Amino acid sequence: MTRQKMVTTHMNREQAITEAFVSLTDTVADDVDPLTLLRRLVDHCVSLTPVDAAGVMLVNARGRLQSAVVTEERVEITEMFQAQADEGPCIDAFATGEPVHADDLAVQEGRWPVFTPLARAAGFEAAHSFPLRLRDQTVGALNLLARTPTPVAPQDGRLLQALAGTATTSVMTWSREPLRPYDIVTRTQAALSSKGVLDIAAGMLAATAALTPAEAGARLRAYAASHHQRPADVADALVRRALTPQDVLAPAP
Repeated sequence: MTRQKMVTTHMNREQAITEAFVSLTDTVADDVDPLTLLRRLVDHCVSLTPVDAAGVMLVNARGRLQSAVVTEERVEITEMFQAQADEGPCIDAFATGEPVHADDLAVQEGRWPVFTPLARAAGFEAAHSFPLRLRDQTVGALNLLARTPTPVAPQDGRLLQALAGTATTSVMTWSREPLRPYDIVTRTQAALSSKGVLDIAAGMLAATAALTPAEAGARLRAYAASHHQRPADVADALVRRALTPQDVLAPAP
């Protein structure tokens, strides 16, 4: 690689990192909501670091972690495994408030006897997690997976922590109402409830047009973006029958 190309590549990465942080602090736009911010977080994690897939788990009203957003369906499967078995990198990161790393899951079965074989069966050979913290409270965990044994370099770890911290602050302060300590779980539960409505709406689209859940979710988000609406509002309109699946699936004018 020539010196000029190295400089250009460095500048492109620095620009991408800057744009990532800007996008995670955009809480003013009418079409942005907490799940949109978290989706941006996981997409940036994949595009800016060596991990292949990512997700976010948030604490629910019962104090347990629950999947909120994922970059692909198999990530949500690994999160279900962790929640059900109460073991795995996200569970540990949430409990300790510290990053958890498993560069090679092939040597981790003794550490997480239920999670590890199921995660490997889903196609992942490395798993990492960073806690999502606001002030002194942990509100969730960032789930990072790779298809081959993959360590997180120190500079990538610092970037991931910074991205996670920025997104967490934006999500928790997205409402114009002042944030009180006992509001935090209320807000994470609200985000999880929105995710449930989005899943129902995506299921309606999938059933209508024979789409996969991921394809249906992408169509819903595309419709929301083109109409300058929040995906959660479009999903709610679908579930309430104020909007039909055909409306959302129709080609954009």
